[in-house]
Amino acid sequence: MKRIILLVLILILGLTAVGCSEKEPEKINFGVMSDVGAVPFLIADKMGYYEDAGVEVEITVFRSAVDRDTALVTGNIDGAMADMLTIFFYRESGLDFKMTSDTYGNYRVVTSPILDDESFKNLEEIQVGLSSNTVIDFSTDIVFDNLGIKDKLKKVAIPQMPVRLEMLYANALNGSTLPEPLAFSAVKNGGTVVGDTESFDLYPAIVLFNNETLENNPTGVEKLYEGYNMAVEYLNKAEKDEFYHYLVEELGFPEEIKEDFVFPEFKGKNPPHEETFYVVSEWMLEKELISNKYDYSELNYE
Repeated sequence: MKRIILLVLILILGLTAVGCSEKEPEKINFGVMSDVGAVPFLIADKMGYYEDAGVEVEITVFRSAVDRDTALVTGNIDGAMADMLTIFFYRESGLDFKMTSDTYGNYRVVTSPILDDESFKNLEEIQVGLSSNTVIDFSTDIVFDNLGIKDKLKKVAIPQMPVRLEMLYANALNGSTLPEPLAFSAVKNGGTVVGDTESFDLYPAIVLFNNETLENNPTGVEKLYEGYNMAVEYLNKAEKDEFYHYLVEELGFPEEIKEDFVFPEFKGKNPPHEETFYVVSEWMLEKELISNKYDYSELNYE
């Protein structure tokens, strides 16, 4: 009898230990930018996929990278959509963040309404509106390098995106580098796409998290991606009418492009693009934005 009781006690203690080791996922505070890459993260929230995956996720939409960075650095959010320049800047500043995946982000050089592809390239000097030392700046250099017209490029620093668009539409700029869906809006207003990062097999858009979250709440991050993957599967099959109103309300997508805008085929969680990582690194070193070389494995969370 004593032996049976002992075995029961051992079994109970063993089950208790297992239960204690399986820590419940904690809430994730996550930031998105108001572009196409945010769509699966937002739709996962609206459709209840995070809840289905077993994690609470609070989504915050940012209109500027500065506001997003402030929230990340102060710990108000645990992770966010970003780009590879961000992870390099953070590491140079001694901040502990790592990339956890890629996300959709295609950065496109679009002409003003009075120019087409040929007339744009034939200009003696090409004035392009951008934000300096950002993924937009990087993407502009990539496009002009690959088109063989880098010597004609004159960068015009205009940090505010709405001002940049107004100047583009007013033909006060020859072109501007924009993410989607703003690039599509510029095309709808008469512009022409002359090149983009995706056409040159470069994918600098990423997701990052602070190390504290990755160490203390890895299950929460894992379940966020489970919800994200559910949203990807839904979006690749759904009609726009089912979800586009969320994008207008939450991300500020223009209502007028709804019928014509074609969403990319979204992909589930994938590692950041390693080749792009080193291209970005070399560009930043050349511009003296960073002083150290980093290995992909140092900044990527697996």
